[in-house]
Amino acid sequence: MSPDAAPLGFAASYARLVADHVRSLDHDHRPVLEALGLPDSPEQDTEGPMRWVPATRLSLALRRATDICQDAHTALRIAQQVRPANMGALGYTLISCNEFEDGLAMFERLQGLVCTQLRCLHRLQGNSIVSQFDVLGEVPRDTALWTFTMASRLAFARWVSGRHLVPGGVWLPCPAPADAQPLRDWYGCPVHFDAAQAREQAPVAWLELPNPHADPQLHRLMSAVTDQQWARLAQDGPRLATLLRQHIAARLQAGALPLLEHIAPEVEADLGISLRQLQRRLAEQDLSFKDLVEQVRREQVLHELRHTGLPLGEVAQRAAYAEPSSMHRAVRRWTGLTPLTVRQGQTPAAGTASSED
Repeated sequence: MSPDAAPLGFAASYARLVADHVRSLDHDHRPVLEALGLPDSPEQDTEGPMRWVPATRLSLALRRATDICQDAHTALRIAQQVRPANMGALGYTLISCNEFEDGLAMFERLQGLVCTQLRCLHRLQGNSIVSQFDVLGEVPRDTALWTFTMASRLAFARWVSGRHLVPGGVWLPCPAPADAQPLRDWYGCPVHFDAAQAREQAPVAWLELPNPHADPQLHRLMSAVTDQQWARLAQDGPRLATLLRQHIAARLQAGALPLLEHIAPEVEADLGISLRQLQRRLAEQDLSFKDLVEQVRREQVLHELRHTGLPLGEVAQRAAYAEPSSMHRAVRRWTGLTPLTVRQGQTPAAGTASSED
């Protein structure tokens, strides 16, 4: 099984927010659904509730919605409408937690049920919670996409808490819109654009906020559902590959070359399977951990060469290459081009590999 077969994208229930917004304004929402690759209603979806919409499709859908609505701030308006139903069972599990800290820990563990192309890791830094987003696969540095993705997180937190939460700062890996003031006003904090990586900073006091919607009975019920959904990852080859690729990406972007025995404890914490069980599942599903590492490395390096201004040495370091020359040889092998030529926008020579293979 090729690691490319792993499903990458956003949950269809989340992506449908874009079409629902256009329809609510009495506009024709069919061009947006076409961009998303979704049928008119969830009931018509033969792939069921776990269909994934790639970031490139979501980006196109947001551009179409913006054109149809003739509103430059469409992505921000849609983000503010996110509710638990848009996040499936995980949304209801989060909304019924006792405190913000419980929900944050649960989201970090189960976020792959909502999005498999972005993985958010949280850490405490002084008096702040710092949330950093690792990218997997082709995620455009598109302003509408990142506005929708990031603003919907805060909109959900504000709705659940019943408070006008204001972060300490937000960093978006995309150009600033023509008029960034409405976004800055909505956040109520500094918003930085053209960042190398998406990041948020929030007061650590948020962790102690009570949840006015806390419901122990609902939480037990929905936790059982989400745990069931999550456990299926270990049985589903493509989705297990996706989970492994997320862990690989996090290790790479920290500058460490991933080894299966190093990632295994994290996977065991996520899925409850040991290193030996993980090795057996990989063998049963004809998955190569080495190939997965190469795939994630290739996607990450080519994405950063094409879409960021990071120095070549930093791109190499973030992909855990000991020397920039090692990355240079790898890019040559993948594309037939030098890293600088890839950065300048030239296409691979015929017969060479590319990140979209």
